[in-house]
Amino acid sequence: MSENYKEESTGWESRVGLVRQHYEEKGYRVHSGLQFGCELVLYADDPTRVHSDFCVHVVPDGELLDWRMMQSLVRSMPDLHKTLILANPILNAEDGSLQSVQELAFATEHAPFRHRKVKGEVGSQKKKSRTC
Repeated sequence: MSENYKEESTGWESRVGLVRQHYEEKGYRVHSGLQFGCELVLYADDPTRVHSDFCVHVVPDGELLDWRMMQSLVRSMPDLHKTLILANPILNAEDGSLQSVQELAFATEHAPFRHRKVKGEVGSQKKKSRTC
């Protein structure tokens, strides 16, 4: 592998790590989102008790978003019962530390924040308890 690939990989992993830390500090349990086509998934409670409500796609640094990937992600969210969040970590120019995370959420009709009379809280997608 070339050095350039290694630098790009390290930069990308660093961005995902910063976004992971951001959501952990907000109180979410953060896991890999690979099975859903995103970098991260967020759980409001213990993953053995609730389903994740959010898929997080980390925006590449300095690149345009690929509309085909965005279309695929947005279209898959209703079937997954999740809200898609695009996360763009903004770094401090002086020391490279995390300054903020810009977030853009795409809610669908099956997402927890849909417009309905019954209130849906984050973490309300409870798993069925198993009886032996």
